[in-house]
Amino acid sequence: MTIVNNAFIASVLIYSFLFDTRLLYIFLGIIAIYQALSYFFYPSVGYGSGRRRLSQALWSPPTEGVIHNLVEIDLTNTMKYLSSKSAKDSHVTLTHICIRAIAECINVSRKKICGKIVFGKFVEFPTIDISCLVNIGEGDDLAALLVQNADKKTFEDIAEYINGKAKLAKQGKDEEHQQRSGLLKYLPPFAIGLLIQVTSFLTYNLGITIKALGLKKDCFGVATVTSIGTLGFKNAIAPFTPMMRNLLIVTVNQIVEKAVVKNGQIVIAPTFQLNFCTDHRFLDGGAIVKSNKVLYDVFENPEKYARQ
Repeated sequence: MTIVNNAFIASVLIYSFLFDTRLLYIFLGIIAIYQALSYFFYPSVGYGSGRRRLSQALWSPPTEGVIHNLVEIDLTNTMKYLSSKSAKDSHVTLTHICIRAIAECINVSRKKICGKIVFGKFVEFPTIDISCLVNIGEGDDLAALLVQNADKKTFEDIAEYINGKAKLAKQGKDEEHQQRSGLLKYLPPFAIGLLIQVTSFLTYNLGITIKALGLKKDCFGVATVTSIGTLGFKNAIAPFTPMMRNLLIVTVNQIVEKAVVKNGQIVIAPTFQLNFCTDHRFLDGGAIVKSNKVLYDVFENPEKYARQ
């Protein structure tokens, strides 16, 4: 909490005690309403362990990254898979493989990290849903396409869904994207900011679907993948987008040929940086170590994950 927030709350409390106790009643009433909403919408969910409660007290929803995990991956086996007939016929790309890989990473510790934090409580998601950001304009418009049950989909399933939805969005025929972006053309920035805060609270905290705006309950999933390798970035990190409320955002960078050591020999291999920006309230070092082991396995043995 910033000094401005602290000063404001202190001023209200001091003023209410000295001059007008009605302000104190309003202040306490707002807190009571907040707690009532918490118990009404999530009556059976507790506040979790002492560590989770402490993390809630220490950190607010991030407006920029907290943990940066920069992972260099050898793509030798992955490139062999991508050159196979089945992958080419299905138009599978590195981004589609990354979506499945991230879902597998989350699945390792899903009971602890696959969810959202609302009203200070960790609420588990029933499925592992991953958003993919797709450029549908000349760099001035992005569509967030949600891959549901990403851990249970093959690379080909993910490719078919992403490619189909992206095509519709580029043609202006994707209804959800049109609804989400429609108002943005007419509202000034301050109004957009207010709208985002209100809709984010309704869809994320309260789990309410707003059909008129194309916003569903938890519509951005637990993580977001964005591919910027085609733009020439080799080691970039994408920042959090507060309205998406993701556990992490993952950046797929450009494939480059590098000298790597294999079996004691220096060889040239295709590699890329898969960079993570992570909300520390969900993840710690131990969970990241577990996830990294699965992450490497997906790219070393893509054939194993190409099937359900």
